[in-house]
Amino acid sequence: MNLLSTAVALTIFVASAVLAGSALAEERNDTPQALACMKKYGFTLEQWRGYQVPASKAGPYRLCRDSGGRADAGKVKAKCLAQAGVTAAQWNAMKASESQGMAYKSCMAENGINVTVRRRNGSSF
Repeated sequence: MNLLSTAVALTIFVASAVLAGSALAEERNDTPQALACMKKYGFTLEQWRGYQVPASKAGPYRLCRDSGGRADAGKVKAKCLAQAGVTAAQWNAMKASESQGMAYKSCMAENGINVTVRRRNGSSF
């Protein structure tokens, strides 16, 4: 019985750590900047939380949110994708390698934009 209790406690701990890690992986979506970007792309926080936002709006929204609404964010993204050796189509289809993702993230950070890069398995860095 003691072994079973330990196993249950460990399972709960691991599940909590995974959920906490995934919750912290992305910038907050309830800030004034994030809400302004949602309005710009035509959806609400409730739709975002309900996974009802199409990818065609989610990508530009994240860039708007993460860049602080910078007008040149699209140009910076295009430059960083090119520097990482990946096209926008490859990036959007999640066909970039992890090293290309790291290069893109690094370039964006050098330009003052902190982004979250998603791996194909759903995790992020």
